[in-house]
Amino acid sequence: MANQDRAPYRFTDHSPGAPLGMSIYVGGRGARYEVRVPLNGKELRYQIGPVAEWSLEDAHLQAATLRKSTQALRQDARVVVQAEDDTQAARKTTVGDAMRSYIDFLTLKIHQEKGKESGVIGARNALARLARPEVGLADVPIADLTDQRVRKAWVDLRVSAMSRSNRLGDELREKLLAYKDKKGRGWWELTREELHKLLGLEGKQVALAFAAGLASAEHTMGDAARAVERVLHTERGAASNAGRPVALTYNPFSVLRADGYYRSTRMLRRHYEAARIRNPLGVDDDEKGTKSLPTVLKAIVGRRDQQGGHNAAGVDYLLLMLLWGTRKAEITKLMWYEAVSKDDREATPPRVSWVWLAPKPTARNPTTGYAGSQVFIHDTKNGDSLLFPVAYFASRVMAWRAATREGTRARLQKVLAEAEEQYMGAKVGSMVRTEAFKAKERAEWRLAQVDRWVFPARNPKAAEGHYTDSKSIIDNVRFDSGIEVGLTPHDFRRTMGRMAAKLLPGHIVSQLLHHTRDDDPEAMAKVSERYSVAEWSTMQEAMEKIDESIIATSPRVWNILKNSDRPRLDEANDPEVVIPTWRANHGRKTKPEGSDDDAPATPSGQRRAGSKKSGHD
Repeated sequence: MANQDRAPYRFTDHSPGAPLGMSIYVGGRGARYEVRVPLNGKELRYQIGPVAEWSLEDAHLQAATLRKSTQALRQDARVVVQAEDDTQAARKTTVGDAMRSYIDFLTLKIHQEKGKESGVIGARNALARLARPEVGLADVPIADLTDQRVRKAWVDLRVSAMSRSNRLGDELREKLLAYKDKKGRGWWELTREELHKLLGLEGKQVALAFAAGLASAEHTMGDAARAVERVLHTERGAASNAGRPVALTYNPFSVLRADGYYRSTRMLRRHYEAARIRNPLGVDDDEKGTKSLPTVLKAIVGRRDQQGGHNAAGVDYLLLMLLWGTRKAEITKLMWYEAVSKDDREATPPRVSWVWLAPKPTARNPTTGYAGSQVFIHDTKNGDSLLFPVAYFASRVMAWRAATREGTRARLQKVLAEAEEQYMGAKVGSMVRTEAFKAKERAEWRLAQVDRWVFPARNPKAAEGHYTDSKSIIDNVRFDSGIEVGLTPHDFRRTMGRMAAKLLPGHIVSQLLHHTRDDDPEAMAKVSERYSVAEWSTMQEAMEKIDESIIATSPRVWNILKNSDRPRLDEANDPEVVIPTWRANHGRKTKPEGSDDDAPATPSGQRRAGSKKSGHD
């Protein structure tokens, strides 16, 4: 019982069978069994447990065990027990536990401004793949993993990724899944020659099948190896501090690198060439005579007015990514300069990305002090911030964005006013009032996004509030252009780099693509640092050259984008591109690509890209 009103006290247990040193402590929270054991001239006092929960017989037995263990080991039995508990806990650590700890570590690095969000996203995706039923590695203790099990998981990951891939096509995917030869080999064990001979694959199909699921397996197992290595490092430190043997000494994922499962840079380059995955666009790169860059430009611009303008944000996003050579995630978060607070503009480190449209060429930005329209990107892949000028045709695209913004804002304000009027006039608790309230909330949300983001999201469920995914529109553009190779956002960046390399010195190309090395003696000041007047002027001239050279590959697109201050180009040798609004192979209309206009879709049919006349001639 508790001893709440008196000072705590102890009394010796002299009951039959009580070990030497057995006592009972009575305090304010109740009574507990204890035992005193001498060790090296000192006395250790072990707490056994509450009197209310332990029988006297069990307490005597535990006390005797503690005395015996202490005398035999010549050390505190609690240390031994804790060491054994820690050892068992370490041996129970699963691959999933290691991955979750690794994700927490990467998240902390972001907060310390030493890491990127993409690393966290990649690790989370890796954990999700390891947890798939067909892989089943997330719940396996690291101590139980064998080299053979890890090798099998590699294959399971490849098969899992291949079966989900949208690059292979249904026919090729089914052919690979169904294949099994007389020796029991799967498609992943075949050489390129065998894929051609046994499965009848040709050209690009061979390269895609040979590498199917490899990138997914490499990324996933690479993250798992790093996660487990962190667990091993932590365990070595804990074991050393506790003076106990190390419970985990081997990283089972290391067998993959030792056995050569990962591709070398040379092998990757060979795969990209064979599979035609890295595909910068050009004007003389197609065996059939098709000029991929102007064709893609016309296909992009041709989609802008389709679906009642729903494609506008996606089209403008692709055009700017092409003209600026940025990575896909670097401009999705662009904000209008005037929508950014002064504190956010001048924060160190920078917090937001913005674009400023100069009212005239000589106007200077209030924050940077540089003349002309400009873009600031606060967080790139390598952690730097970027500042670069907006050249002529990019500024014309930005003018489209600004005009769309004003038009959408006016329409939403009208919708908001009507919803508020309907809400106020409706009966309390009525369905009409409820729907009016929802319409009011949607309009307010849309207005906030349109005012803030250059590429606002239309869906109120969008977590970020801005445009995020260009995959669908790129697929449509590739189809419209008749390009047989894969096309990715990064190919647009490579295209800008290719065009820049033809026109500019290498160190300026590196500057434009944000590849400048810290130790490059010929490099200009980093884009993330202040420019001199001469350097800013050089950057403006360089961006103008790239900007014009890209758009000039298609006179039709030039004539659509240009204002009255640029000459009209001859379109005779620049054929139109037909843009379908119905896909026979999809059985549906082409999907609108997220924009800031809710106008109804245009009737089904076809439109000729590049047939639109400039409104400024």
